[in-house]
Amino acid sequence: MYAGLLKFISADYLNPDSPTGVLKQMQGAASDSPISFILTSAIEHASLAGIAIAAGELFAGLGILFGIWTRFAAAGAFVLSLSFVLTVGWGTYPYFFGPDIIFMAAVLPLMMAGDGGYLSVESLIRRRVKQDLGINESSVNPLAVDKAIARRTLVQSGAAAGALGVAGLVAGVIGRKMNNANPTTNPTTNPTFSPSGKKIAKVSDVPVGTALQVTDATGGPAYLLQPTSGTFLAYSSICTHQGCLVSYDQAANNFACPCHGAQFDLASGNATRGPAVTPLTKYNVVVRGQDVYLV
Repeated sequence: MYAGLLKFISADYLNPDSPTGVLKQMQGAASDSPISFILTSAIEHASLAGIAIAAGELFAGLGILFGIWTRFAAAGAFVLSLSFVLTVGWGTYPYFFGPDIIFMAAVLPLMMAGDGGYLSVESLIRRRVKQDLGINESSVNPLAVDKAIARRTLVQSGAAAGALGVAGLVAGVIGRKMNNANPTTNPTTNPTFSPSGKKIAKVSDVPVGTALQVTDATGGPAYLLQPTSGTFLAYSSICTHQGCLVSYDQAANNFACPCHGAQFDLASGNATRGPAVTPLTKYNVVVRGQDVYLV
């Protein structure tokens, strides 16, 4: 619940220029994630995906806390945690400080056994349904009666879940409106680096005619190339059309976007095929000894 509400309230979460926003996080994780094919599609609709993640966390937390559709809520929490393990936590070295695998383990009992009827809104609803039908709590009921109880419990607990969900979303929207914090923006032009620059690779890491995936000074995905001996070029991997990650195509001698087919020239970064019209962000590269820096 806290994670979901924090995303709704955050001024940076849906900001496409913020390094802590959902778009930049997905772009940064896509190159290493084993589910990069899912991230590639999500990047096209980053704001919608971000809202879905925040709402999913909020709904899963509410369901588990109040004991409404507990197995379903726990399964949702498990899937969300698994997705975080395979994305933001996957390429973090030496380890991720908030390992979501712990939450995956924590919700397994709730997935298997539900709430057990303990401090559960759904169990209270079930008891009230039985009282309304005049059925003793300990009595053995015919199958038709059990189905009627289950059906009424499902409808009423669904209404309770809907009310809690709406209340949670309203709280998130109000919190977002009341949050006066200014978003942390990331320049759309080449970032300014310190005189010493950022070391991104060794010369030997990039043989002539190849490209290496690296990260820029803000942690964003980038490519480092050595087209000819001693010449190094670096570009952002982020397509200028809708923010997908381009791939290095050595055979075609270009960068290609898998989402909508845009292509970029390796020598200049210029768009050579639409729908993109602006070039990839180009970084300044300096070689000091056997080390390659962005400056």
